[in-house]
This record gives sequence, structure tokens and C-alpha cells, in this order.
Amino acid sequence: MEPESVRLPVINESRAEGVTATLYAEMREHFGLGLVPDVFKLVSTRPEFLQVFWDGYRSVFGAGLLERDVKELIAAFVAREVSCAYCVDAHVLFLRLVGADERMEASLRHAEIDDMPLPEATGILLRLAAQVTHQAYRITDDDFADARAAGWSDGQLLEAVWTACQFNWVTRMASALGLTTLGQLAELGETPVTG
Repeated sequence: MEPESVRLPVINESRAEGVTATLYAEMREHFGLGLVPDVFKLVSTRPEFLQVFWDGYRSVFGAGLLERDVKELIAAFVAREVSCAYCVDAHVLFLRLVGADERMEASLRHAEIDDMPLPEATGILLRLAAQVTHQAYRITDDDFADARAAGWSDGQLLEAVWTACQFNWVTRMASALGLTTLGQLAELGETPVTG
């Protein structure tokens, strides 16, 4: 079966050369899934974009001050807020792979943050991510004061905002270019990751 197309050409793994092939190899090793997630293929015809995208991803999910499951929740939450089905599915899958508390995934089924079965401090980070996503210009010093009062450090708050910003651009790129499902760009013979 041929992979489903997206709106612009991509370089699949079997055809990758040079910098793209090197970056794809790093991604396969990093994710341990035996394949490159489709979202990275969206910019594969421009290796300089692919490098920046990969560096941005690692800046979020490398070592940091926030726990990995919190960052995955922020990514999935932003994706849900902007209706990027691919990104929601991908980050719910990663929530499972990192062994996150099931309440994190369950929280995404609630429309309102106040109804999510999460600690209040985590809800405050999601409120901040929602503001970044929908109305960043309206964030105030009080929003940060509330987050600090909930126990988040300035470093953690910067990381939460960075994560929300990274996934705001990634989700919009995925949607604009027509990436809708996990495994959409899988090549013949690959086993797509489906969650």
C-alpha cells in the first residue's frame, strides 16, 4: 500500500540521503520505534528546517525541569486545543510510553481544565498553555504569580511556555500540510505506530 499523501512532497526514509538520512537515523534511534515519526517528514525536503525541528523537539523533551509526562500532557493539550488529531494521538501515545498516570490521558477527554482529574498545580500549567495558544497577549504578571504560588519555579514556567509555543507551531504545520493520522506516511513494509 502506498503512503497517503500530504500537501507537499516529503522524503521517505528509503529515499533519504545526506543530512536528511543522518537526522532520520538519529530519530529512529531516539524514538526506538524503528521509524521516523511522520511529522518530521513534513519538512524533509529542507534539511535545514528538519535540523531546526529536531533541535526544537529535543529542547522540549531532553532533560529539563518539568517531568516528561507533564511536557507530553502540555503537547497533547495544545494539540487538542487547535484540533490537530495527529499530534493528539502522537502525544497520547508518548504519555503511555513514558508510563504517565492514566489520569493525564483521561484529562484530555474533559473540555474544561477545572474538570480534569489532575493536581491543581498541573491545571495551572495547562491554563497557561491555553492562554499561550489562544490569547498570549492577555497573559499578565498575575498569571505567573498564580503559577509560582502553586509551586512552579521560574525555570519550570519558562519550560512550560516553551513547550506550549513549540507545539503551537508544530500542530499548525501538521494541520496546514494535511497530516491527520499516525502512520499516514508509512512506506510499504513499515509497521505504522498507531497508539
